[in-house]
Amino acid sequence: MLCAGLAAGLLPSSVGAQSLPLTEADALARLSPSSPRVRAIRAGIDVARADVLAAGRWPNPRLTYDRESVAGVTENITTIAQALPISGRLRLQVRAASALVDAAANRADDDLRRARADLRIAFAQLAAAQAREQELGRARDRLRELAGVLARREAAGDAAGFDRLRAEREVLDVETDRAAAAADRVRAQATLAGFFAEAIEPDRIVAMDVITPRPDLPPVDALLERAESVRGELLALRKEIGAARFSEQAARRRLVPDPEIVAGSKSSNVGRDIGSVVMVQATIPLFDRARPERAQAQARAHEAEARAEALRIVLRADIAALRASVIQQRETATRYRAAAASGDQIERIAQVSYDAGERGILEVLDAYRTGASARVRQAVLDGAVRQAEIELEFASGWEIR
Repeated sequence: MLCAGLAAGLLPSSVGAQSLPLTEADALARLSPSSPRVRAIRAGIDVARADVLAAGRWPNPRLTYDRESVAGVTENITTIAQALPISGRLRLQVRAASALVDAAANRADDDLRRARADLRIAFAQLAAAQAREQELGRARDRLRELAGVLARREAAGDAAGFDRLRAEREVLDVETDRAAAAADRVRAQATLAGFFAEAIEPDRIVAMDVITPRPDLPPVDALLERAESVRGELLALRKEIGAARFSEQAARRRLVPDPEIVAGSKSSNVGRDIGSVVMVQATIPLFDRARPERAQAQARAHEAEARAEALRIVLRADIAALRASVIQQRETATRYRAAAASGDQIERIAQVSYDAGERGILEVLDAYRTGASARVRQAVLDGAVRQAEIELEFASGWEIR
């Protein structure tokens, strides 16, 4: 169900009926394949696919015409030569390039997951800013009502001018805090609108947060196992290792000469004879034995292996830290919610005591301030919990639903 506060209470006053209420799922749906951000992420895959076409190209045939004239005898020789890549090197180069396409796709998937996580964080920040703005607005209105009552009492001679002035000052302080929360809301709206495929006025967006029960977190080892199976960067490094192995095999195939077939015709002005020319030629790998290419492929494989191992270590540390952070922030938010539940009662007691002459205005204002501060802090804590959960989801690939 929707969290406390109806949609109308969450709407900014400037947008009214033109508002666009969105749940987190609605916002994610607007990060569609037509979004410029998504298209930019996916564009790198097409670049890698072009490399596959380049790796599998056959060489073009060569046409040669030669004219020789000696002592009145003229010979015309026309030949066409075609290299035949039968060593298997092109096939291995295509497999290496295809592995790099898979690596680019894995990284694009990771970048898209990061974009979705950033969108969800922006949504959580917007929901928290809205809750803060709403609560501070309510606190301001209650204080204005109190200041109005004090003004009437002052006019009737039942209250001191100090009480009214102090209440009005408190109204200004709370309004300043509300304006700061409104500025945070505007920034979050702009950030969120930047993810959508279609242009939209940011101030129309209203985050409709949904309260769902949070499951217990799996152990670190289970989260790490999940991360190793879904994290795009780790999968991409594995593909790069495979691509480097294929490149090394392709370099070794350079030691197998690819023949070049030459065929043509030869004519002479003596007797108008026409003959044929056929020959086979090949490059002997005597000096160039593809040592640089093999060394480069081996170095790339070792680099990818080292980066993959380093990433596993970083992932374990990040997942352990993020998991501990989620648990700690959940517990903090739960404890604070239980402790702050008596805020409304404290406000009522302070108001009744003031009306009975048992408390001063400062104690009443302190009760109002404490209650509003507790509710605002609760919104901040709940938002921090959600952001920590989103970061854990991205790091581990495990969705908290």
